[in-house]
Amino acid sequence: MPDVDWKPLDFDAETRPATDTNPIRDVAQGKCPTVVFRQAFPAEQCAALVQYLIDEDLIYDSTTALVAEKAVSAGVTDKWTGLNLNPDGSPRRRIDIGTSLGNIGEDQERFLSESAKTHRLFGRLFADRPNPIQVIYDRLQDISPGKSVVTAHEPDGRQYGPAIFRVHYGGYAYGPHFDSVHNREKRTNYAVYKYQSQLAGVLCVQNTTLNGVTAQGIVHRQFWNEQVDPWLASGQFHDYAEQQNIDRVQIELQPGDLYFFNTGLIHEVPGVPGDLPRIVLATFIGYSDDEDEIMVWS
Repeated sequence: MPDVDWKPLDFDAETRPATDTNPIRDVAQGKCPTVVFRQAFPAEQCAALVQYLIDEDLIYDSTTALVAEKAVSAGVTDKWTGLNLNPDGSPRRRIDIGTSLGNIGEDQERFLSESAKTHRLFGRLFADRPNPIQVIYDRLQDISPGKSVVTAHEPDGRQYGPAIFRVHYGGYAYGPHFDSVHNREKRTNYAVYKYQSQLAGVLCVQNTTLNGVTAQGIVHRQFWNEQVDPWLASGQFHDYAEQQNIDRVQIELQPGDLYFFNTGLIHEVPGVPGDLPRIVLATFIGYSDDEDEIMVWS
């Protein structure tokens, strides 16, 4: 039977955690699956942000005929095409706006250089408009008493990317997996390697719907370990979870909702091939009881 005590800690737009609680520690220890802030970034601002990203040619509008026209225009090299089409001229199923340690972290100099560009881009994008990145940092600070929330940085002061937009078209899905700089990528040459507890903060900017079903994240009450690894590798984790009667929660999000969870727990996002892309603003988070700083990166 599911554990009724293992459930998200949910806050509305006006409520903050009590000062005598420590939600970040509970999430790090797996005692709480998620902390959710409803309408952390108002839905109307999310809609305006999506249109802004389209106007800036950073993502494409999947509802317009322009997409289909440009998708078959092989050889066209304008700015829109370079950002949003695959080499064969087909529209990209996922677009990242930001710098990913997971994707390019093998080359540290490149990662830190690209991260500096990301800071400049976000500085321009949010110079005169509401900044959803700051919202994630502020709400993380709300659940982290006695800690200082900072963008991850190396000892020489160079910063990682502060956050990343992930834009998912055509039912893009994430199968059951875990994320860990320490235990998966083993990036020993990065400052964030010291954190054995890795969390994530995800702000839903836009969701996609098909036949009344929306794309929503699922968190399983199972930390990654060597025993579960073969089941992940073979794509049979759901069978393992059923055999072991592992609890799970599905986090129902509307645009503007923000949640934090432990990425060491097996998690997934089933794909829903609706007309609109699923758009999130995501961060990774390094936490330790022994560290004064909570580091955030993309």
